[in-house]
Amino acid sequence: MIQALHTAIAGLRVSAQRLGVAAENIANVNTSGSLSPYDGYVPQRFEQTTTANGTPTGTSQPISQASYPVYSPLDSRADAAGLVGYPNVDLAANIVDLTIAQRSYEANLVTSRAASDMMKVLLDRTA
Repeated sequence: MIQALHTAIAGLRVSAQRLGVAAENIANVNTSGSLSPYDGYVPQRFEQTTTANGTPTGTSQPISQASYPVYSPLDSRADAAGLVGYPNVDLAANIVDLTIAQRSYEANLVTSRAASDMMKVLLDRTA
């Protein structure tokens, strides 16, 4: 029962991480910068895995194709060709990630409540 509670809490943390990555990507969808990969916002992709004992973990990785060029010669960040880089954020994928994070959070919350209730019943019976 304690392992179930531990796994549910780890799942809550991973859900919060996923939500944070998606929210940051969505918030920076229109952030412009130069075409240099070292300038401007670099969107992230969230990857969830599990450890050997089944505990969920998550990491965020930068998207390899971080920006795409937009012709905007009047922008102060435009290069000699008049191009400005915008982050390569897939809004649909990030909105799906928000929904996954919400449902995952809800499921882990229900699991933690069930584990807590089971521990309470067990302790009441042994006392």
